[in-house]
Amino acid sequence: MILISGEALIDLIPDAGRKNGYDAVLGGSPYNVAIGLGRLGSPTAFVSRLSKDPNGESLAAALVAAGVDLSFVARDAKPSPLAFVMAGTAQSGARYSFYLDATAYDEVWPFPKIWPAGARHLHVGSFCAVDHVHGPSTAETLASARSFATISFDPNIRPMVTPDREAVTPIVEREAALASFIKASEEDLAWLYPNRDPEASIAAWALAGPHFCVMTRGEKGAVAYLQGERFVAPSPIVEVIDTVGAGDSFMSALIAAMDADGALGAGARAPTAADLEKWLAFSVAASAITCTRRGADPPTRAEVLAFLAKA
Repeated sequence: MILISGEALIDLIPDAGRKNGYDAVLGGSPYNVAIGLGRLGSPTAFVSRLSKDPNGESLAAALVAAGVDLSFVARDAKPSPLAFVMAGTAQSGARYSFYLDATAYDEVWPFPKIWPAGARHLHVGSFCAVDHVHGPSTAETLASARSFATISFDPNIRPMVTPDREAVTPIVEREAALASFIKASEEDLAWLYPNRDPEASIAAWALAGPHFCVMTRGEKGAVAYLQGERFVAPSPIVEVIDTVGAGDSFMSALIAAMDADGALGAGARAPTAADLEKWLAFSVAASAITCTRRGADPPTRAEVLAFLAKA
């Protein structure tokens, strides 16, 4: 089982057809990763808090429809958190304004006291991994999980939630050092280290503990570092409808590709250059497909394989 920990919320996306109108879309970076993994066929459980309100019921129903286990989800009487999404570009991605206080997000995360016997991988990320509410317990959980599971981390920086760079960067670095592999966007790294080239930052992280690190670059694809070697995965050319969830689809596809190759779990073999190149190709394809859809709508494994077959 793959455990995904983090927030689930409602994205309010501007509707171009209605003046001052919004579409309510299920979202949250770790939530999207869980949905993506379920659709890609990997056995997945979500570790989070969901409201009992109608939005929370919709979030839970979509997880179940994707085949995601809800055994580690706590239900909360407080309302679902919200994120107002502002349109971005293929280069910068979307922008967000969050409403989290006094919602189901605003409680201690329900990490399992006893890990399930089949747990072989833990993914954490987004602002819930580094904020004052969930950051400390997340770091403790990563440290305890290393003995039996591989760990992935996606900082997915949201400055409007965690604006204090000097406080956030050490937390991110601590969790990055505990991870088996990392995915970060070029924008994440530029915010964390404004005086250093983002690629230099991801290369430095790759030397600090993880097996490998990947930096996504929007329409420019992704660059990765494994044992000092640089890899580039160009992004397929598609008609971009919406960039929301593209990075999350990349993350879920990377985990799923590794899962299919038996590369997850504490006893998994070390990845090779050939492995990483294959995993990156699968991941950029999944991300590109998501960009052709409105909202965070990750593809199935069949859709990714069909896309790759046409490439």
